[in-house]
Amino acid sequence: MKETVVARRYAKALMEIGLKENRAGEIHDELVKIQSLFKEFPNLWKAVSLPIWPLEGRRKVMSQVAQKVGFSESMIRFLDILVEKERITLLPAIYKIFQDLLDKEQNRIRGVLYTTEPLKEKEFETLKKALADYMEKEVILEKEVDPGLIGGVKARIGEIVIDGSVKGQLNRYREKLLMG
Repeated sequence: MKETVVARRYAKALMEIGLKENRAGEIHDELVKIQSLFKEFPNLWKAVSLPIWPLEGRRKVMSQVAQKVGFSESMIRFLDILVEKERITLLPAIYKIFQDLLDKEQNRIRGVLYTTEPLKEKEFETLKKALADYMEKEVILEKEVDPGLIGGVKARIGEIVIDGSVKGQLNRYREKLLMG
């Protein structure tokens, strides 16, 4: 819980920088890039996150990597602060919160569309547009095949679940019958 509060503070500060510099989208891209680097090179993650290494060495490694990758000065400073304050391990949480803040700022919402089998692109785009119209926001959807669905589709967008699956309809009918 405490870590989430701290991560939120860092994410909000980073968002303020992004809005002030008019480059919040670019900062998001840099966050994506640094996380993918850490996944691709786990030893890099260890070199900057494990306190068994001297702080100055961790800061130097982070700075050199960030410069080599071509990160902005504000992102280089941000990553340096995270390493210095022993908060680099909060980066995944900071990224998620930053993404949520950016989505809110840009009137977007993210979700997942579950289907019994892969949809054709035209069908997916039609459903995506219908959901965007319903939500009155741009909807960024991931596709996921769920063999547990009997038929139809189910969408989870933010905290909202729209269940148009046959299984969902059967469950609603059952509830109505039980209620009388």
